[in-house]
Amino acid sequence: MNWLLLIAGIILLLLMIKGLALLEKKKAKSMSISNQIKQNSLMVPLGIVLLFLLAFLPYQVWVLFGRPQGWEILYIFGFSELITIVLCFWFYSREMRQMKLNEYN
Repeated sequence: MNWLLLIAGIILLLLMIKGLALLEKKKAKSMSISNQIKQNSLMVPLGIVLLFLLAFLPYQVWVLFGRPQGWEILYIFGFSELITIVLCFWFYSREMRQMKLNEYN
């Protein structure tokens, strides 16, 4: 069950980042204030879910490692959080680059 939660969390994280990238792309096109408010109001819930997932994924890794109690917590949480943040930045930059390439074609 914990593996399933971890995989579902990673998939949801990638979907949230893709949604934020799509909204960011639309935000660059629209200049009116009402459109910007609408875009920001759509981005806030995605950002909240993203922050939840940034905390949830290292917790799930900790649970999968057997909930150790010593210094291992620091190593497990630190390493898994680092991997999660790198994954977020990599996927976001990949999505933005892909959208720019599609824009020129």
